[in-house]
Amino acid sequence: MDIAFIDHYDSFSFNVLDWLKRAGEGRISINRIVAGDEASLARVKYSPIPIVISPGPGRPSDYPRTLELLKNLIDKVPILGICLGHQMLGELAGGRIIKASNPWHGTTSSIRVTANNWFTENLPQQFNAIAYNSLVIDPQQICSKEWLALGSNQIGELMMMSHATKPIASVQFHPESFGSECGLTLAKNFIKRLSS
Repeated sequence: MDIAFIDHYDSFSFNVLDWLKRAGEGRISINRIVAGDEASLARVKYSPIPIVISPGPGRPSDYPRTLELLKNLIDKVPILGICLGHQMLGELAGGRIIKASNPWHGTTSSIRVTANNWFTENLPQQFNAIAYNSLVIDPQQICSKEWLALGSNQIGELMMMSHATKPIASVQFHPESFGSECGLTLAKNFIKRLSS
């Protein structure tokens, strides 16, 4: 299985790549594409493969090429968004990106699972995860029939979501962090969905 990893120049990108490889257990091949590489993004657009959207600095609007790619492929391939990638999917779903109540840079968030589906399979009802964000998706705008809120942190901010019918999911926290519980489970749930 081939996956396109869209890298938004984040210092955690190589940790995410390693996390995906461990979860894939040799069954996936990852094509790393930096967000500014228009030629490679165009190849993915015209020859779609599953996408993982990396964390990164800034806001979704700072990466118009990635947003355009996602608009084109959201009905065609499985997608996993992490941190910035989560916010990008939230924006495409009609959500507004707002300031977090607190900056969560390298801090532990307590994640409570609020709904169950393929992405939350084998997760406990509550687990700890490491977050590195100062922005979040406004949960009042995202919880529609098409999108499901799957988890929130201790102050009610949206931390996990998925599409109701498509193999698309995202997390605000960093599941690849050694301090995040259940991160490998989330990666395996996504990879399992690629072959279903």
